[in-house]
Amino acid sequence: MTPRRLPWLEPVWPLLPPLAARGVHAVLLHGARGIGKKSLALDFAESLLCASPQADGHACGRCEECRLTAAFTHPDLRWVLPQALAEKLLPQALDEDESAEAGEAGDEGKSGRASREIRVDQVRALSDFLGIAAYRGGRRVVVLAPAEAMNAIAANTLLKMLEEPPPATIFVLVADALDDVLPTIRSRCVLLQVPVPETKACLSWLAGQGVAEPAAALALASGGPLAALAESADEAIPPEVSAALYRALERGPALTAAQVAAGIGREPPVPACVRLMQCWAFDLLHYRTRGAVRYHPLREASIRQLAAAARSDGLWQWADALKSASAAREHPLNARLVIESLLARYIEVF
Repeated sequence: MTPRRLPWLEPVWPLLPPLAARGVHAVLLHGARGIGKKSLALDFAESLLCASPQADGHACGRCEECRLTAAFTHPDLRWVLPQALAEKLLPQALDEDESAEAGEAGDEGKSGRASREIRVDQVRALSDFLGIAAYRGGRRVVVLAPAEAMNAIAANTLLKMLEEPPPATIFVLVADALDDVLPTIRSRCVLLQVPVPETKACLSWLAGQGVAEPAAALALASGGPLAALAESADEAIPPEVSAALYRALERGPALTAAQVAAGIGREPPVPACVRLMQCWAFDLLHYRTRGAVRYHPLREASIRQLAAAARSDGLWQWADALKSASAAREHPLNARLVIESLLARYIEVF
């Protein structure tokens, strides 16, 4: 699971305990990706189940309820996550039967890839959980994330539960993209925006986590420190591949097909490479319109020169090609060919 009690979330915390005191049955935490919303949801769930919460509403961390919650074995807490996210964040909470069921479901299951969608059967399974009294005699808590990952049927199934909420039950929803959540679900929740933390706090925290270049990692993650940490660890581009990509991108109109072929390794990580190039494309477009960069502040001089040399229609066409590649990034036929073809399209921008 993500790190707990993240320092930049402390200003948000005081808004949560009063909601529980008012008897609110559904809260929707929303904000940018990678800023710790799921960690905040877990802290809130733990406090709701705690037998002896502290004066500030935080869980005590010592009682049996807290120990069960920390071990993801509390019988009155349910997590509803896409299988891919559950495998990454909550491996100890996965049920073997659920894992097998997910592996058999849909095209992703057939290909051996975990689902990135919250399925309707996951939401329907809550009916059994909510249909009986709390095992420990207190509240029941459902944490669902990300809410926008529900398909239409799953969302409407949850909506019926929110319209007639069971007693002593709180739903804690998390969303990275609030506008993609069904409006009727939003209307039945108390919305709480989690702000992007201040850069200074993020840089200090990332440095403490061992991230080599905190500023660059944070910029590429759009200001989300947890996203920056993840992308600097197991999801990161190997340094030599990242360096080769940036060399190619900074050459711009001077880049040749031979340099493209020589600069990329045999198995470049397609998702991370496409993400890097999308950030580069955004900065080129953003500089042309706003005179500023968002993702590559340390490379602003190069981007300024390249933005002046690029064709607007060429940039948009390259951005479209990157978007298409991103949609198919999990199953490219040939990783090196995908990256080389995108760099070839980049040459055409100039």
